Amino acid sequence: MIHSPAVSKLASLFLLITAPLLVAQTLDVQKALRDRYLEPVRRLLTAGEYERVSQVAVTILDDGEASPEYFRILAQALTALGRADEAIGTVQLAQKTHPEDLAIAMLVHDTLGYFGRRDKMAAALDKLNTLAKSKPSAKLNADELVALGRAALVAGADPQLVINRYLEPAKKKDPKAQSSYLALGELALEKGDYQRAMKEFTAGLKEHGEDPQLRVGLARAFAPSDRGVSQQHLKRALEINPRSVPALVLQAEHWLSGEKFTEAEQTLTAALEVDPLNTTAWVMKSVLATLAENDPFSANNHRTKALERWPQNPEVDHLIGKALSRAYRFPEGAQHQRESLAMDPRFLRAKLQLASDLMRLGETADAWKLAAEIRTADAYNTQAHNLGLLEREMSGFYVQKESDFILKMPLRDWQVFGTRALEILREARQVLAPKYGLQPELMRPTVVEFFPSQQDFAIRTFGSLGGQGLLGVCFGTVITMNSPGSLAAGRNNWEATLWHEFCHVVTLSTTHNRMPRWLSEGISVYEEGQRDPAWGMPMTADWRERILNEEEPPLPLSQLSGAFMNAKDSEAMMFAYFQSAQAVEYLIQAHGLEKLRALLADLANGTRINGALANHIAPIEQLDAGYHAALVAAAKAYAPKADFSRPSRDELKANSLTALTAFLKLKPNNLAALRSLIAAQMEAEDWTAAATTAQKLYDLEPLATGADSGLWLRAKALHRLEKHEDERLLLEEVADKAADAVIVFQRLLELEQGRQNWRGVQKAAGRLYALNPFLPQTTQSLAMAEEELGNVPLAAQHNERLLLLKPPNPAVIHHKLATLYRSTDAKLAKRHLLDALAMAPRWPEALALLLEFPE
Repeated sequence: MIHSPAVSKLASLFLLITAPLLVAQTLDVQKALRDRYLEPVRRLLTAGEYERVSQVAVTILDDGEASPEYFRILAQALTALGRADEAIGTVQLAQKTHPEDLAIAMLVHDTLGYFGRRDKMAAALDKLNTLAKSKPSAKLNADELVALGRAALVAGADPQLVINRYLEPAKKKDPKAQSSYLALGELALEKGDYQRAMKEFTAGLKEHGEDPQLRVGLARAFAPSDRGVSQQHLKRALEINPRSVPALVLQAEHWLSGEKFTEAEQTLTAALEVDPLNTTAWVMKSVLATLAENDPFSANNHRTKALERWPQNPEVDHLIGKALSRAYRFPEGAQHQRESLAMDPRFLRAKLQLASDLMRLGETADAWKLAAEIRTADAYNTQAHNLGLLEREMSGFYVQKESDFILKMPLRDWQVFGTRALEILREARQVLAPKYGLQPELMRPTVVEFFPSQQDFAIRTFGSLGGQGLLGVCFGTVITMNSPGSLAAGRNNWEATLWHEFCHVVTLSTTHNRMPRWLSEGISVYEEGQRDPAWGMPMTADWRERILNEEEPPLPLSQLSGAFMNAKDSEAMMFAYFQSAQAVEYLIQAHGLEKLRALLADLANGTRINGALANHIAPIEQLDAGYHAALVAAAKAYAPKADFSRPSRDELKANSLTALTAFLKLKPNNLAALRSLIAAQMEAEDWTAAATTAQKLYDLEPLATGADSGLWLRAKALHRLEKHEDERLLLEEVADKAADAVIVFQRLLELEQGRQNWRGVQKAAGRLYALNPFLPQTTQSLAMAEEELGNVPLAAQHNERLLLLKPPNPAVIHHKLATLYRSTDAKLAKRHLLDALAMAPRWPEALALLLEFPE
């Protein structure tokens, strides 16, 4: 064995590196001397052992027998710790030691930039370019190709050209190299191409292996569309490296979004313990001071700290403004983007965010202009491209302006439901604004935009595709809505959605957008139910089960925003809305509307929600206890005599009538068994027995309104028994409780038309219209009802709209309009009559009517 001093030092060093990582492995000193420590050192870096990495790498580099990779590792460790002079000195020494290495040359540029040494960056880039000209492309490794690509991007090269010439070839040259996936993913994120970013970071994990940087990249890519998946990647990143500052800062952003300010503060403290001058951590501290403490002095001090490494860093204000906009503080967010652009007018990310903020403030003309500037400077920017497509689409929208509202929608939408939308908005303004203390000086005109395409709605609302399942979004005084004629038609009540969103306008304006999500959503859902009980969110068997689940009880009132942030699926998200509405109902019923109004006023002044609750209503512990008791009481009051247990298939023996009857003798109130019995009775066409059993189900669970409720099932049995009046009464009860029971509304319409009850026809057709105003049958029924009730102008209005919906018999509609207009507008009546004859020239009734008109 060799006992030279160098070997002894390296042997000790190897033990230092591998003790926690490679237990029981033996040391081969000769391999160690040939840089066999590289992989263990990389693993130390990946795990966040930056101090140990620095110690090891310096020792190996002092030995003089190391690869250039050690310089890169040492520079990364020192950069993570925020040791500016040491990191810069390391990369400069690396360049002297390895003057032909392009990756090191780019690392010099990046390190100088990270620590704000902007005056030296151009020279570093020039040196890299000079070196690149002297090195044959065939000799470039993957990291060097990535370095050249990133240098080209800094110099303003076309991104797609860089991808094709450098980044994709780098991936092919070494599929396991991390750098190409990081570069491609980061570029996609910068351009708003989140799908491409997901693809690149995922491929990097598959080829390169587990890595916190790739996980953070995925967390960022998923954040705009799926916060749950984003959190999963972030959690994994922090498991690998608990000291990853990018991961910690992103985690703090998630906490901020969920209004968990204490957790955000703790996470940022952990990040600053690693790098005391980390720019993004101080950015988030500034945002936290604004959102959590309403402390502009601290917010500005933290912003100053974020600018310490580079006083003209445009990213600082950009990130502050972006975070504030995520909290719906759009005017403040836009101002920070303007400050960012004042530092660097070419900083496209700030320009894009400003365009997004302006869209949400209703200043679309300025937003279109900014998006055009971005497209000119960067043809690869997905979001700017999407905004261009949206501008072309919206340029053809019809615009209806009033003093209080500005409606924008396709002309056909305006003709079909625009007037009704205005009626709802006017009523909502009249009812809700004074109820929640919205002062006249805050009552700006509300912009409401309807989009027939889900894609356009998503781009307008989020800046990118996504948002499936959302019906409307409110940004303060701007509401975006999926048109009731879109893919969601017939499944959701658009009138209820519009009422809900305008309620947001009122509460957000009252509080200057300084209210937690649970309170904003809770008031809107609560007010839906106040406007129409069928619009609200009543207790259901599912909600009852969630509330009474002792293993995972509902969140207390003081933590309700977490219900939105941590929702695991769409059902959990809907439960968050339900809980929030229940919380608002509890506050109003137990403590009064006046105290809730005082709470909103306090929020407008910047008081945090739990402090405002304590100031104006009751101590938070008391409110948590009271709310929980009210929630549990409501759950227990729902079907109190019902048995909600779920029998096994064996107990019911495949739903045989004999087994079901026997089971129900033992458990007569079991809802699942009763439903199975009804299904078996209906299959046997024993409608009388099915009606009787359904009545029993209804008696046990009278508030249920779904297709498997006693109400619906008994109505179905009565229909088969031809007891249509009894059927109608049951269906009316369903319709009074459910706003989206389209099958019930259609059957009621049929029954009411059969009995020529025109008020009933009017009511049933109106309910269908609130689900889908584009159904010709609905409008035709409304027209018929109004005519029979003597409301000729309304009958004519409905028939005019019916023509737009392309009915199968337009000639008949024109003839009807001729008769309706005959006594009030002979000229218009004759025009419709001629239109009818143009379609049916030999129609005797139309020809006879024509003879009655003067020449």
